[in-house]
Amino acid sequence: MKIISFMAIKGGVGKTTMAYQLAKYAQIKKKKVLLIDLDSQKSLTDSFNKNPNDFSSYKTMADLMNNPNIGLIQTNVEEGIDIIPSHNSLDLITDILVTKANKELLLFMWFVKNMAKLNELYDYVIIDLPPAWNLLTKNGVAVADLIISPMEPSRFGYDSHQKVLDSISAFKNEMTDPMTGKSYVVADLLFLGNRVKHNTSSSREFVEQINKFDDLLGIIQEKELINSAMLEKKSVFDVTDNKLDKNQREFIKALSVIFDSILKG
Repeated sequence: MKIISFMAIKGGVGKTTMAYQLAKYAQIKKKKVLLIDLDSQKSLTDSFNKNPNDFSSYKTMADLMNNPNIGLIQTNVEEGIDIIPSHNSLDLITDILVTKANKELLLFMWFVKNMAKLNELYDYVIIDLPPAWNLLTKNGVAVADLIISPMEPSRFGYDSHQKVLDSISAFKNEMTDPMTGKSYVVADLLFLGNRVKHNTSSSREFVEQINKFDDLLGIIQEKELINSAMLEKKSVFDVTDNKLDKNQREFIKALSVIFDSILKG
């Protein structure tokens, strides 16, 4: 089982979109996926909602963070995909958790307690983190095998690369086992250029800069195809091939290559 966390310290860079599309791609590949929504905005959860009350009677990440001994509380949403949904009280709960011991390792402790069963049930766990460096983000970083951080063409896009590196590096040093000297934070970190336009100077400059990064996973072009798919709560891989033009087919092929490298890496 591989745990993949999608992290950004700014909203609107496509973090949730990529988490959702990766889960659907893994589904196509006949893999079993557990989604964990740690973002109180609930965008990933809402991607599987048929109506606003779909998850109202189920346990959520708010319950898990309050009690890491809660056990398995996932809900099946599609064939091969389960989710532990978010709740809009997550931010309030974070304020309460500040006083708890090992507050950055609550999700880590849940995984440790349930690892045998999780390994049996899933090939991948995909975690959508809040668009901020906070306690919930730290919990999602601490459990990850791989962290993917999307960036977009903007001044902040360049700055976010170093900010994410610095945040995780400092956290890694903080989360060290006093007995072994080893950090609990062991994830690889890769960056993803996202929503890159082909005809703007800002995008061209952005691509030129991030191509120098040795931790660049890939670059994803801006396409209305992915936006319209998300509005319909669908995967771009579900679109019938005969409805796609050449550029759209090339986009899906490029996205598949990136997703394959994530799943196989």
